[in-house]
Amino acid sequence: MGIPDVPNSPKPVFRLANENNLLGGTIKPWLQYADARTATAHDYSGEKARDCLELTGRFIKDAIRLYETVTSERWE
Repeated sequence: MGIPDVPNSPKPVFRLANENNLLGGTIKPWLQYADARTATAHDYSGEKARDCLELTGRFIKDAIRLYETVTSERWE
């Protein structure tokens, strides 16, 4: 992609991936995943855990789609 310095935090990486059409649509869910991860990093409340778990199914589908896009292989 010709990027001299790749950022070392999720949101800028997701923005670069989106700019290069790797996320299969909108960046919004990926930013939600990053926020959920950050929210649960040091706070183990039941509410935050529940919120994070609600994203899990969608995250898995998006992660599989990203894998398939990057590798040109079908996930099995």
